[in-house]
Amino acid sequence: MAQKRKLLITVLLVLFPIILLAQEHENMKSGKGFWDFIFSIKYIAVFIFTGLTLFFLWYGKFSSKVRVWIVASAFLIFGVIPIFWHNLFITPSPICATTKPFLFGLKPQFLATLSAIGILSLISVKGFCSTACPVGGLQELLFKIPSRKFKIPFNITNSVRIGLFVFFLIVAVTLKTSTYFYYNLFDLVHWEFDMPLFDLIEFIVFLILILTASVFLFKPFCYLICPMGIYTWILEHFSFLKIRVNKDKCTSCGDCEKKAPCTSVKAILDEKLIRGDCHLCGECLTACKFGALNYGTPVNTK
Repeated sequence: MAQKRKLLITVLLVLFPIILLAQEHENMKSGKGFWDFIFSIKYIAVFIFTGLTLFFLWYGKFSSKVRVWIVASAFLIFGVIPIFWHNLFITPSPICATTKPFLFGLKPQFLATLSAIGILSLISVKGFCSTACPVGGLQELLFKIPSRKFKIPFNITNSVRIGLFVFFLIVAVTLKTSTYFYYNLFDLVHWEFDMPLFDLIEFIVFLILILTASVFLFKPFCYLICPMGIYTWILEHFSFLKIRVNKDKCTSCGDCEKKAPCTSVKAILDEKLIRGDCHLCGECLTACKFGALNYGTPVNTK
């Protein structure tokens, strides 16, 4: 617990001067500062939705049916309703928030997105990604379609994801542009298709490939492409609420690892320091017949 408090204090001390810096470099066009974005309707909605979801899950309400309701609601609220009520659009998107600071500087809107998602990720493993993200929700819904499922080892998916980000950094420094423009799934939930014909065709092809892959692979965009996934993957190692194992109850039957669509369960069972992304799908929890796996704090999971 003391380590968690130290981590929180450290994060706050690091964020404070950055917030002040961002306040001094406000978006001159919008005239908005960091706190204007944080207290906007979209972020308040994200905080409320995520808070209610995590509270519900913390009290043991994990099931496949509950999970469908959560991800479907996330896609509806933050992916469909914004078509009619723009205030709920999650902009800048997580992709833009993690890449555009390298092109345009750490503007308040980028810092607000990074801070909001970062804080939620410290509260719970993948606090935003596993609950309120409309792109993650859409992929998880597609994965529910009955089909043969596949798992790609985490060392491969993470290497691809980090490799794409390094490639972006090289291009950003040399050509002053973003490679993620060509494979940003958030453009779908922003419903922005006003682009040159070639770019539109390329995006449609990418869309077909990634959505089709989502039927067979668990959240391929999140694991293979999304740079925000790298950020939240690092933070989830310090999350207050996460999936934990009680070794006294574990029989090493392997049912949880077999049922889980992700590749993080083995590392959780082995209590490894470094583990793969856990998107809080709950499949490992429902698979365990002995109550060895639980979602919560180090205290309430014993």
